[in-house]
Amino acid sequence: MIKLACMTWPYTAYSFERALQGIAGAGYRYVAFGLPHEGRQIPESGDEAEAAEIVRQLDRFGLKAAMLVGTPWIAPGQPVERAARLFAFARMVGADEVISLGTWGFRQFPDQPIDASERTAADEEFAAQLRLVAVEAERAGVTVTLKPHTGNTATADVLKRTLASIGSPAVKASYDPGNVSYYEGIDPAEDLAAIADQTVSIIAKDHRGARGNVDFPIPGRGDVDFAAIFRTLRTNGFAGPVVVERLDGTDSGPLSADELDRRIADARSELVKLLADAGFAAE
Repeated sequence: MIKLACMTWPYTAYSFERALQGIAGAGYRYVAFGLPHEGRQIPESGDEAEAAEIVRQLDRFGLKAAMLVGTPWIAPGQPVERAARLFAFARMVGADEVISLGTWGFRQFPDQPIDASERTAADEEFAAQLRLVAVEAERAGVTVTLKPHTGNTATADVLKRTLASIGSPAVKASYDPGNVSYYEGIDPAEDLAAIADQTVSIIAKDHRGARGNVDFPIPGRGDVDFAAIFRTLRTNGFAGPVVVERLDGTDSGPLSADELDRRIADARSELVKLLADAGFAAE
């Protein structure tokens, strides 16, 4: 059974509580969070009191935590103790996956890449940090996932090499087809094959148009071939979760909370059908 989740990220202009309300109202049972709401980082402290309050809010809306966003907690330069605190927090709220970005590949996207020597140094620093982080993740029983976002996670092949350089069973891939299409201009349905066997979650982000075109429609209504992606995952024994992240299309300003509610509900309907067509059942 695939856990179909929604990030609170689309609702960052609104309160965390309003995000949970919208996600539950759209029919989701699972949620992913870890980014700011109304300027306040969620979570802030990662302590037991904060975890208890978040669990109370999740219970109120009938939701369970599927994933935390952990980039600010585990990035190079952060004390490893901070990652350990986040992993303990994840377990307290019921999540067993913490997702992160890797290194960034550009001085300015799309036409000013960071030079090779600087990239190499940043990638090595990142891998060294993640080796330390992975020890804490294993201790806590949490999986850290890295998702495509240029740099050392740009494509499936690049991400595969990064995972090999870290060398821990506690660090896996979370594939984001919309990012692969937007940042790299390649077909994610073809790209996925190289990392499918190490992919433990999917960020269900769609994209429309050429590389760098800012258009992220409701999943299933853009250029990403989710049907092919889900078939590949099925072949590789994928067990979820699948997480809705971005669906602002070409809109440049904040969407109303009601409009976000409508879009994430549509996303859920599209993904349930696409998953079913590939032989998955979603909850």
